[in-house]
Amino acid sequence: MFKRREKRSIFRFFNEVIFSLKGISRAIEYVGIRIKRIPDTPHKISLGMSCGIFASFTPLFGLHFLIAGLLSYLVRANVLASLIGTFVGNPITFPIITVFNIKLGEWILGSSEYSSDDGGKIFEGFLDFIFLIYKSFFTEGSIRENNVPRINEFLNGVFIPYSLGGLIFGVVIAVISYFLLRPLVSTYQKKRDIIRAKKAQKKFMRKRYENR
Repeated sequence: MFKRREKRSIFRFFNEVIFSLKGISRAIEYVGIRIKRIPDTPHKISLGMSCGIFASFTPLFGLHFLIAGLLSYLVRANVLASLIGTFVGNPITFPIITVFNIKLGEWILGSSEYSSDDGGKIFEGFLDFIFLIYKSFFTEGSIRENNVPRINEFLNGVFIPYSLGGLIFGVVIAVISYFLLRPLVSTYQKKRDIIRAKKAQKKFMRKRYENR
């Protein structure tokens, strides 16, 4: 189920890695800028980010934005921050998240259907299968009978362990993230307010001097 259809050359591998790293660095920079501009309390911003981080550990790829938004709405967190938090799940981290989720899920269930440590291979196979399901439903209207055994294999061997491991890791990482982010956001906002107050005072003093 998880075999690569075409072998990657060394040049293509390094090209993809370099491209991904550049993209991730830009994404991190963008996330930092957006977080700084969110007009909300440190609690709501941090809680929203945690919702997005949790959503990134779920196996419902393509729905992470929706899951993050709904969770943040339910717990009265900042929705925009939750969407930004989903950037934790990206081409660099997903293979790692996949291995940890499946390994933990298999350990809890007492099974080891896929003992491979190649997260990239499992993750790509995971996506291929999800696209197959989407295609079956939206283009053919139903799932073919010959795909049923494959679906059962996927659900028992991958989806259930991934979901179980992702639920546990997602909650743990989200809670840790909240307590790490809240003081950082609070400190930044206090410094920002001090700078704004100083600028406003200087502007006031300048106008007062000009009106003399």
